[in-house]
Amino acid sequence: MNKTLKRLLPWIIVLAAIAALVLFVFVPIYSGKDDDGLIEPEIFFYEGETKPLVMENDRIRFEMDRKTTHFTVTDKTTGSVYYSNPKDAAKDSKAIQSNRNLMQATLVVTYTNSAGSIDMDNFVYSIQNSNFQIEQVSENEISVEYAIGKIEREYMIPSAITKERYDYFRGNMKKSTQKKVASNYSLYEPDKLDKKENKDEVIALYPSVLEQPLYILNAGTTATNKEKLEGYFEEGGYNADEYAEDMKLVAGKRGTTGPVFNVTMNFRLQDNDLVMEVPYSEIRYRADYPITSLTVLPMFGATDDKTDGFILVPEGGGAIIRYNNGKLRQNAYYSNVYGWNYSTYRAELVNETRSNFPVFGMTAGDGSFLCLMEGATSYASIQADISMRNNSYNWARAKYAVLHFDQYNVSTKTTSLVYMYEDEIPDDTIIHRYRFLDSANYVDMANAYGDYLKETGLYENSTASEHTPISVELVGAINKTVVKAGLPVDSVVATTTFDQARQILADMDGIGLENLNIRMSGWANGGINQQVLTGVHILNELGGKDGMGRLIADAKEKGIALYFDGISCFAYDSGMAEGFMPIRDAARLATNEQAKIYPYDQITFRSDDFYDPFYLVRPEFAKRSTDNLIAALVKEQAEGVAFRDIGYLLSGDYNPKDTVTREEVKALNVQSMLDAKAAGQKVMIKAGNDYALPYADIITDVDLTGTKYAILDQQVPFWQIAVHGMKDYTGKPLTLAGDMVGEFLKCVETGSGLNLTFMYEDTKILQDTRHTTFFGSYYASNKEKLLPMALQYQKDMAGLNQQQIISHEQLAEDVVVTGYEDGTKVYVNYAVDAYEKDGVTVNGRSYYVERGK
Repeated sequence: MNKTLKRLLPWIIVLAAIAALVLFVFVPIYSGKDDDGLIEPEIFFYEGETKPLVMENDRIRFEMDRKTTHFTVTDKTTGSVYYSNPKDAAKDSKAIQSNRNLMQATLVVTYTNSAGSIDMDNFVYSIQNSNFQIEQVSENEISVEYAIGKIEREYMIPSAITKERYDYFRGNMKKSTQKKVASNYSLYEPDKLDKKENKDEVIALYPSVLEQPLYILNAGTTATNKEKLEGYFEEGGYNADEYAEDMKLVAGKRGTTGPVFNVTMNFRLQDNDLVMEVPYSEIRYRADYPITSLTVLPMFGATDDKTDGFILVPEGGGAIIRYNNGKLRQNAYYSNVYGWNYSTYRAELVNETRSNFPVFGMTAGDGSFLCLMEGATSYASIQADISMRNNSYNWARAKYAVLHFDQYNVSTKTTSLVYMYEDEIPDDTIIHRYRFLDSANYVDMANAYGDYLKETGLYENSTASEHTPISVELVGAINKTVVKAGLPVDSVVATTTFDQARQILADMDGIGLENLNIRMSGWANGGINQQVLTGVHILNELGGKDGMGRLIADAKEKGIALYFDGISCFAYDSGMAEGFMPIRDAARLATNEQAKIYPYDQITFRSDDFYDPFYLVRPEFAKRSTDNLIAALVKEQAEGVAFRDIGYLLSGDYNPKDTVTREEVKALNVQSMLDAKAAGQKVMIKAGNDYALPYADIITDVDLTGTKYAILDQQVPFWQIAVHGMKDYTGKPLTLAGDMVGEFLKCVETGSGLNLTFMYEDTKILQDTRHTTFFGSYYASNKEKLLPMALQYQKDMAGLNQQQIISHEQLAEDVVVTGYEDGTKVYVNYAVDAYEKDGVTVNGRSYYVERGK
């Protein structure tokens, strides 16, 4: 027996390992709350008044139809009327029935299960059947609760009734009516139950049938017949009290099976705005139908194919889609607010879809509205499209993720996929603030957004610098494989030492450049592909602590803002030696897999596992890393921290043991910026997500153009107009741009500062590395051209950086003019040929500043 046991022991060990693996991998697939952990959705039936509900103030009038919950908003200043749903949606000949239904919905719920993602609009699955309830909470607030699903209306008729009571009420009816009632009811008697095929079901639902005869409503009775029966029984004297008496006979109920959801929409007038809220805490769903997204007010403000105007979308600094532009062969507009969530699996990457500010708008005649998204924004995407694709209307809307989910590949031997979900709905609230304007001009819309930012109270005493900013990134060290003793060795190679950085600062200060902001990147923890900041190790290859100290002292003496770059959300080239263990410290997808990220191939657009991956780290690990960075800079007496990720990248962590949502990570990032400010550090961020703007001293790498999607008709500096005069910001690096002159002119047009990237060493050093993006950054070959250009730009734009932009106009296809509040006009000509008109001459590929008189 011992020999047998020894022979079997290896197999026992293998089977035990497999069993452990199954428990580790597959148990989380089915983890999460079951039906008992969820509150069952309620079923509502509205049978109240039909008089419209009204909220009104000096600026706007809100009127809701109680029968449909559709509403109108009238801007009293312009007379413009905005409809929650197009008036003639039901008659739209361009739309198929499902799209007509969508156009009459105020909400769309999406749930995801093994069958895929399924949309349920609340027109078909709630409004048509009056499955909602309305409450006027106050004179300025209305609440609507929807029950969305295949729900049967409750009729005031007995589903079961004793023979005596049935005969009584039937006897009070007309003879013609009595026959109609009799055709819908069947008599069940205790001694004849065995003859009934549905005996067991009847006993379960109406147990007293074992003791007394009951008339029971036929299971197949249609809704139309039930509505008629309601009238017949009312004729016989049947009322709510009689109905309650008969309901005592019911022990169970057939119930509503399938997906049912509760979603609440609250509307209120606040000053001159309409505020709409959807609290996640009041969403109810069934475990078999997890709610994964919500689309709110999908057709609010939609305009028909005969209306002139445009949709404003947050692409780059802003873009407009003209109504009915006929670009039906192009994709509709789509953008993720704050970009991709890296704790979500992505097999391919063709183009990053991101918006830094959650705002969209539409015009209507001489007026317009802005939708200012205030709550749960990190879960949102923004969509827009033109008329005549799926219907006759131009529209813009926001869609919100609810339960985060991913697919789990169960086996390589099958294509079956299992969905896994976030454990519970986040405790957040969708908030839309609709602001109505008496202008249909995007400049006025942008300035209205700027006013809104000031109203938040986060921008008090926030004024841009006197001089137009210049931001310069100095690349300290890169990672490169070099040959040592005949062997390839991964090494840190200096590209700009601290003393070389001092020389560059001296050059720029020497020619008189003002408002210089230096980002020193690749200065610690292995260079530009910075290892995790469990500790901060200044690179000896750049000059060590002493060299860094000299650079900091020089910058202070010259009055130059010096920021040291750091990234905390990713782990590059890091392992146990650096204090990083993926199994412990990596963030998780909803599948409980580690958030491991590979570079994407530029030809196939798919992730390329030929290269080493990097990891998204847990938010708490990232926060500790940020704290370490700030503490190290304070210790070295530096005065600025440059966050490479905070204010730009935003990702959650769906570890089932400790889920951290995107909104919670957003709050952590804001706290990190506040901690930096409290420690005496200036803060530099990239791109500028809206929640980070109040805490940043300068925003670099602002996307001035966005992606030039074919559906878009014009790029406009919406964001720049809103922020100009409040914050210093710069565009993307000129030295890394494919069209340096074009990028420079875009800075001129938008009142942006200039951004440069330099390395002191010849860029030949970048050969055989993955840092070829820096090929245009060789300082020696750029300084003679770019430093004088930056100086001249600051002189030309003198006095404008603190001013508000009050106008922006396209004079010709490639010529624009930007106006400032002191009357100064800045003309930009993107064309090769000169522009001459009305006494103004602008050379080709150049600009001209006309000072106000």
